[in-house]
Amino acid sequence: MEREILHIPEIAQLLGRTESAIRTAVRDDAKWLPPYFKQGARLCWRTESVRQFLREYEAGEHRPVRTGRKRRQPPTLSLACRPGHAG
Repeated sequence: MEREILHIPEIAQLLGRTESAIRTAVRDDAKWLPPYFKQGARLCWRTESVRQFLREYEAGEHRPVRTGRKRRQPPTLSLACRPGHAG
């Protein structure tokens, strides 16, 4: 029977990370870590919430928003050698 609530050792095994990496990710508020809650001092994850988060992450829904201006396409030789183009 599958457990409803996962703790750090189980989530580490499920994600293929070490327990230390999970604790560090919690401390640093990593975006690749599914949302958790606390029961007393223990960090907990619901199994279904983790699976849903992983499906969304795989689909690209949790990508960080890229900041900065949009880049223009770099000039190509065909654009630079057009007749009437001053350059």
